[in-house]
Amino acid sequence: MSKNNSIKCSYLGPAGTYSEIAAKKFFGENNVFIAKNTIADVFDSVTTAEADYGVVPIENSIEGSVNMTMDLLFEIPNIRVVGECVIPIRHFLLSYEKIEFDKIRTLCSHQQAIGQCSKFIRSYLKDPEIIFTASTSNACHIIKSIPNSAAIASENVIQIYNLYTIAKDIQDSLVNATRFFIISKINNNNNNNNIYNFDDYYSFESYKTSIICCPKFNKAGVLYSILKNFTRKNINLTRIESRPTKKQLGEYSFYIDFEGSIADNKVKRALIKIEQMSSFFKILGSYKKWIE
Repeated sequence: MSKNNSIKCSYLGPAGTYSEIAAKKFFGENNVFIAKNTIADVFDSVTTAEADYGVVPIENSIEGSVNMTMDLLFEIPNIRVVGECVIPIRHFLLSYEKIEFDKIRTLCSHQQAIGQCSKFIRSYLKDPEIIFTASTSNACHIIKSIPNSAAIASENVIQIYNLYTIAKDIQDSLVNATRFFIISKINNNNNNNNIYNFDDYYSFESYKTSIICCPKFNKAGVLYSILKNFTRKNINLTRIESRPTKKQLGEYSFYIDFEGSIADNKVKRALIKIEQMSSFFKILGSYKKWIE
């Protein structure tokens, strides 16, 4: 692909983050990658057409869902999910100093990375001040001006920032992975919420679909009533999460991922029923399952 025809993809930066790793793994190295300061900035770059695509974390196998991403998917109407990418996560304890564990007074990283390494932090570090940063790579910038400090980040940043490795593979579980969504802007001529307009999707077992719905009525058994539409059509759910709608206490939206494409008639029929039961209903997109 020539430079003129390359894809522009934004990600949570700076250089060396897991989001950058995911972006380059999904699209390949020979494209234009734009580092952004926050997940919200990635969404903005896509909605304003600064970038063709954005890469945002959606869930981690240890820490669970990334709430900021979930909320923005709910709030921003003209975004669709067009792909997923799963990246194995290996966390390293890094510093600009050759420092012993018990001398670390400040520890910086993204909140998810801190959570994914909580056992190591409790076991080996002596109650350091913890500073949450916008990304793991951003933590490496911050510790440069803080004595007796360390960051948790990926192996990729070691050479970028000329860091010392204090410890390797400090994540709580060796089976640690983060799933990323690939997002794009909805074409005005192709409304992402109309399930009849997705003729470009093909079947079926190789695809996943993501939706958000809010029940019309908050009553006992409402979630069961929604989910039984999948059971009746023998559709396998792969993820379900709830988030407050931020409108009133006790009102939730449900994020549901399932196997299948919206080109599949049984999926269409299930979604029609769910939309009828919902005060808010959004098809985030159908996309190919990530396969290594």
